[in-house]
Amino acid sequence: MVPFTFTENSPSYDASNVFYARIDPEASSADELLKSLYYILWFPGYFGFNWDALYDCLRDLSWIPCEKVVLVHESLPKLKKEDLRVYLEVLRDSVLDWRVGEEHVLEVNFRSRDEYVIRSILSKKV
Repeated sequence: MVPFTFTENSPSYDASNVFYARIDPEASSADELLKSLYYILWFPGYFGFNWDALYDCLRDLSWIPCEKVVLVHESLPKLKKEDLRVYLEVLRDSVLDWRVGEEHVLEVNFRSRDEYVIRSILSKKV
């Protein structure tokens, strides 16, 4: 299952109700992406700058006042194939782990043009 939203254009939301984070499309390494996410998602100082820490923080989000948190990707990050797979898996697992009635709702948005690639990556068994 791929629990992401795919759209032709960037979605728009009422900023008073939604924490909207645009993911840096120029991130070309896992380190760059994790550093960017640290700043745009206001991660706590204990963030470990690795995939496990990203998952942990995406499953907490207690420091963000809005119930809904939306991550918008204008394009896929320019990561190595393995890093991109892990990043997408972390996003997928984080979205799927939030339950109705919990403190936050996490939505991850990608452009429609990237849907096939994302589904292909996530369907491969490693």
